[in-house]
Amino acid sequence: MNKWREMYKSKLVSAEEAATTVQDGDRIFCGSGSSSPDKLLDAVFDRVDELNDVAVAGLIMLAPFYKILTEDKISHIEFNNLYATPLDRKALADGICTHMPFHFSELSRIAMEFAGYKKIFTQVSTMDDYGYLSAGLSGNFLDSIEGDGIEEIILEVNEHQPRIHGRNFYHISHPKIKAVIENHHPVFELPPDPVTDVDRAIAEQIVEYITDGDTLQLGIGALPNAIGEGLLEKRFLGCYTEMVPDSIMKLFEAGALDNSRKTFFPYQFNSFFAAGSKELHEWLDDNPAICFMPISYNNDPYNIAKNDNLISVNSTLQIDITGQCCSESFGTKQYSATGGQVDFARGSFMSKGGKSFIATHSTAIDKETGEPVSKIVPLLTPGATVTLTRTDVMYVATEYGVVNLKGMNLRERAAALISITHPDFRGELRQYAKDVKYFVLPEHDFTT
Repeated sequence: MNKWREMYKSKLVSAEEAATTVQDGDRIFCGSGSSSPDKLLDAVFDRVDELNDVAVAGLIMLAPFYKILTEDKISHIEFNNLYATPLDRKALADGICTHMPFHFSELSRIAMEFAGYKKIFTQVSTMDDYGYLSAGLSGNFLDSIEGDGIEEIILEVNEHQPRIHGRNFYHISHPKIKAVIENHHPVFELPPDPVTDVDRAIAEQIVEYITDGDTLQLGIGALPNAIGEGLLEKRFLGCYTEMVPDSIMKLFEAGALDNSRKTFFPYQFNSFFAAGSKELHEWLDDNPAICFMPISYNNDPYNIAKNDNLISVNSTLQIDITGQCCSESFGTKQYSATGGQVDFARGSFMSKGGKSFIATHSTAIDKETGEPVSKIVPLLTPGATVTLTRTDVMYVATEYGVVNLKGMNLRERAAALISITHPDFRGELRQYAKDVKYFVLPEHDFTT
């Protein structure tokens, strides 16, 4: 047994023993998604009635929060949600947990310097012979563990967690790693969403703006999958993204994406985390072309902009007639988060030859009435979050076309957005533009 194995063994404890280190007033920052330390948190939450004023935070949590997301437990352990998912939206709506707004590029500084988190609990891969444990699929906090902020790290080792390259490794000798537990189980999979005809129509509009050699940021969901399908005949594409989805892997396997013309980290896939199918996880495992970095580095708009011809594609829930995008809430109800949308919108605009797209279906179905509603509206719903300001928006795409709002005045923006609105709702928007004096002269009421 080498010295690293001996050190690992000396730090190996049960989840219950590790949980006893949590004390009143602790603020614990957790790995997210497939790196949620669920066994460790399960053990901590079993102690909920013994604890007071403890805060737990995480991005996309897959931990057993049913144990604390109740009114009688929130005075003991508060869950600070950093990215809403179906697992915690009801708790957010009921006020049982709360949401912290921030840009992903600011995560480490916000959590440690401003919010005061002192402990990190996260899941990692098994250790290699040299003492390194990969942070795996869901990103790392290596930018947070130096300095005076973080005081303690507890790692939950999972043999099924892929070994992902990049600045994505913890070393067992780090003095802040106080304990290691083991919890071996298949990691969470997220199969690709089915692609609709509307998704393909929007994708066709965007693909026309992407040329051989461009570098892509794509997210998860049906629309990015549709864009990936539309790019299979391209060549020399690159990847610099926040998240690696299945569509990126498929572009590589088809020969469309090889990172050969990237101007920053050529021949490598840059990301903070990955989410997708089992096949994606297997492709990422021990793949030296993959480079995961801390999110404060990966999502820094200045680093994003070092990629020439960076094409970012993000979605929104609602956009007003001037270009303000609400991408994270339905009125006051938190639905997701700011995430990296602003980081990549700004970074791609700063990129030489870069383009930032906000892509959305022109309509959605109102769950209460069952009727279609326009996603391009005169005014955002009261209480809606402005995720991307109108000054940051560049291209907007629906199934009815693509418009570039940069350089447009309010009158031109209104006309442009009306032109890509579903025809059933254009009249309402034109009337609003007249009421607020965007359209004054007859010739201002552009025919679209």
